Formats: sequence, C-alpha cells, structure tokens
Amino acid sequence: MDPRAVHQIFKEVTDMLQAVAVSDMFPQLGWVDRATGLHAKTKRIANKLDEILESVLQEHERSNLKDEEVGDLLDDLLLVYKEGSSEFKLDRTDVKGLIFDMFIAGTDTTSKLMEWVMAELIKNPNEMEKVQLELRQAVGAYGRIEEEQMDTISRLQAVIKETLRLHPPAPLLIPHEVIQATKLKGYDIPAKTRVLINAWAIGRDHEAWENADKFQPERFLPDSLDYSGRDFRFIPFGAGRRGCPGIAFGIRLVELALANMLYHFNWDLPNGQDLESFELVESSGFSPGLQCPLTLVAKPYKHGQ
Repeated sequence: MDPRAVHQIFKEVTDMLQAVAVSDMFPQLGWVDRATGLHAKTKRIANKLDEILESVLQEHERSNLKDEEVGDLLDDLLLVYKEGSSEFKLDRTDVKGLIFDMFIAGTDTTSKLMEWVMAELIKNPNEMEKVQLELRQAVGAYGRIEEEQMDTISRLQAVIKETLRLHPPAPLLIPHEVIQATKLKGYDIPAKTRVLINAWAIGRDHEAWENADKFQPERFLPDSLDYSGRDFRFIPFGAGRRGCPGIAFGIRLVELALANMLYHFNWDLPNGQDLESFELVESSGFSPGLQCPLTLVAKPYKHGQ
C-alpha cells in the first residue's frame, strides 16, 4: 500500500472532523448539507477509507504467520472476528473501526503534543535547561534511556502535563450525549442532547489555576494530578467510562521520544531567530497544532564533557 495514499486519506478525515454540519445543530435542515456537497464529500471519503482498511485486512489474511512468528494487533483482531465467542464478537466493520480509531486518535494527536512540548520548551529556555539537566543526571554519560526510568523523570512528566493543560490534543474532547433528561445548575438538559466539553477553556480557567495563561510545569510538582480525570480541572483525555483508553500507551510513547530528543541533543531556533519573535499561535481544527510548522536546529550533545 502506498504510504502517501494512507497519509492523504487520514488528512482528509481530519479535515472533515472540523467541518460544520448544519444537520448536527438542526436535524430538520439536513438538506443543507446535501446542497453544499458536504454529504457527498463525507460519503466519498468514507468509501475511500473503507477501501484502504479493507485492503489492509486482506493483506493480513493472505499472509501466513510461521510458528515462530508473533502476530500483531490486527492479526489478533482478525482471529477474534473469525473465531469469535459467545461473550465477545467482532464483525469486519468493528475491526476496521478499531484500527481507524488507533490511527486517528494516536498519530496526529501524539505528534502535535510532542511539537507543542518542544515549542513551549524553546519559548521557555529555563524550563528546557531544567528538563535536560534532570535527564542527563538520571541517565548519566553515554547511557540509554529505558522505559523503566520514565517513572523517575518527574520534571519531564510535569512539562508534558503543563503542555496538555494549555494545548489539549482535542480541545472539545469527544462529543457526548445525554442518556436521560437531567437538570444541571438550573438548566433543563433534554435526553439525547449533544454535549461538548471545552477542555481548552477549563485548562485556562483563572478560577481553577493560578497564572492560568503561563507555562509553569512546577504546578504539577510533586505529582499531584494524573490523567485519569478524577480532578475535573485537568481532563485532556476526558474522564470516566468515556475517557481515552490509550492514555498509558500514548503518554509513555511521548515520554520516551521526548526524553531521547532532549537527552541526546540541544535545541535552538534556526538562523539565529530571536526568541521574542517566536510566537506560539494555535491553528484551527479538531486537533490544533502550531499555525506555522515548528522548525528547530538539533545540536548533538557531547556527554561527559
């Protein structure tokens, strides 16, 4: 499969996620989406995406694993789909949906979080220095950063949390729907009402956070808040039963990647760019990144000197 085709379809899907559908707000005006071409575009992208996912499934079905080979997640999902059980069943559409969710929720958001972390550290060189000092003291010269060490790298974890507070990967989280009619602070909320949670605004609420607009990783030291959503001031991954199931995997991936980048390299703005002219401006969209792509210069760090 052509990687460029995969990249292109996921870009189109991401763009569609930020499109405004009139029928979402006013179901009786669904004809407007058909008139503007949004309905046809959605159907075309869905068909193209299904073709790509179907070809991936067929490719795995044609491959025969040898006895000593270990299958991947898709092989396991296909096994459940084919053999099934009375307690747990998947159809082919379910398998495609799970794979799609992993791509759409775990690639774009992860890369943008790493970009935001590096941008905030470049904008705050004192914080960059503290994180690198912690990493290089913990690992030592000519060392390797192992996954087991991540639990002791508290300042890097605080930087990631502070970045998520200011730049959550999905600012409005995933839409929820009210199961039954309820009352919230004097407001009557009918059943089936779509609810959007503004995690971006919560993270910048001056009543909930001191110096809410400033990048201050120390607010997460010592480690007093986790990603579970138990504290509703900090819910970058949602909360409760509908919280993101990939928190542990995604965060550990980001931690390891950033730890290696910050341990082995020093980072600067290109062409002697002045720090004051470097602005952190968010783009629009379902998962906003920097308005202008982040470009940095990596200089290998000479350990032991």
